[in-house]
Amino acid sequence: MSVKSGNASVSSGTLSRVFWHILRICLSFSLLFVDNAILVVAGFLAYLRQANRRRETQRNVHFYPKTVLITGIGTVHGLTLARSWAVEGHRVVGADVTDLDLPVRSGGSMSKALVAFYRIPKDHYIPRLLDVIHREKVDLWIPRSPKASSIEDATARQVVESRTSCKCITFDTEVAACFVHPDSFRQYVVGRGLPVLEYHRVQSCDSVHKILHRSPSKTYQISRATPSANEKVMLLPRRTLSKTYTVISEIQISKDRPWILQQQSRLGELFADLLIVRGQVQATNVRLSDSGSSTWGASRLDESLAASVHKLMQKLAATGGVRLTGHLSVRLMVDEEFDTHSVRHTIYIAGCTPGARAVDNLLYNVPCPIAGYLSMFPSNPADAAKVAATLSSTRPMPTFTRAAILPAAFMQFSLFHFALTTLEVAEAELVRLLFWKDPLFSFLDPFPWWWEVHVYQPLREIWVLMKQTREAGLG
Repeated sequence: MSVKSGNASVSSGTLSRVFWHILRICLSFSLLFVDNAILVVAGFLAYLRQANRRRETQRNVHFYPKTVLITGIGTVHGLTLARSWAVEGHRVVGADVTDLDLPVRSGGSMSKALVAFYRIPKDHYIPRLLDVIHREKVDLWIPRSPKASSIEDATARQVVESRTSCKCITFDTEVAACFVHPDSFRQYVVGRGLPVLEYHRVQSCDSVHKILHRSPSKTYQISRATPSANEKVMLLPRRTLSKTYTVISEIQISKDRPWILQQQSRLGELFADLLIVRGQVQATNVRLSDSGSSTWGASRLDESLAASVHKLMQKLAATGGVRLTGHLSVRLMVDEEFDTHSVRHTIYIAGCTPGARAVDNLLYNVPCPIAGYLSMFPSNPADAAKVAATLSSTRPMPTFTRAAILPAAFMQFSLFHFALTTLEVAEAELVRLLFWKDPLFSFLDPFPWWWEVHVYQPLREIWVLMKQTREAGLG
């Protein structure tokens, strides 16, 4: 009976996934006629504007274009980078790192900003990347592909810079290995005298008391080293000393069962998305972790806090020297420290994410820092002192990702709830297909948007649908 029930569950889950794939395909084709008209109008406007821009570029006789390779051109920010470089008159080569056998190209690969496009298999990442750099005589490589980890990009940098004159906007292997692990990054920050969020692995109650006594103005949360799913963290210290002692005495801490005591911030969490070139911060975007906040950046207090974050990030970058180059997203915690007659805000470094993922919010509604990237070359110095932090909210999660949880909703909720969820997702998918809502769309370069919505995504849905059907044994 249990086997039959399991088979029925698998079949229901497969059918629900099939439904959502078919829904997306139908929604894509339902807007094909309207989007074709938009494509024609946008293409005509792009032609008129391109003629004027070409005349302006030809007047600048002192301009020396670079050949720039951007991997991950199929992503929104990879395409944004490519368009920004092309507008400045540089030669842009695009590439996608692929681990699928899907023969169709991504929307970003169809951009007129590119002079060439390559598909790089994930299994042959470094040799194929090196081949493209040799073939196109690339001056600067900017890795943006989510398919390659920061360690893989760092290894590729080591190979590329040892065999070519190409410069790479990614950390070297030693720095990448340090930044990718929380413990080693914390040690890196502490070793350079920068404020870091306290994190202790305590093995006795005495250790907890010593830490609390040493920093009476700070608050902490304590939890098991391996907490259970429903277990809540406890806050320390309590309102009175006796309550604090009582709570700690009830915790069973030992060398065999250590607990984690971590500093808690009173004012919340920030992120600083950085472009660091040769130990200098060339672009900073400071954002709240809460994507729903619409008031961030509207007050002078926010601007002052962002300026303080920028100064701290400059110190962090300077500690690495000229070898430190790459994209970095730093997690920060803001706390209050009480003196006798005053209260001040203190910023602590709590963690980081190196590599391509740090670009997502760095370029969200912010001009691309072309001059910052070009400072990689000694002939194109940029004054980092003139760089100011920009403020933005965290980019909201794409609406279509909500559909990923719907098979579970289909299984667990009533038909009424499922119908409401279906309408919600249909609305989300329609919004994604509207050209003015799609970050891939540009009046100067509309074809990548059209190709992504009406060619690449439908064919990818069909490919995934066929693969899932085969795996489920329903083909």
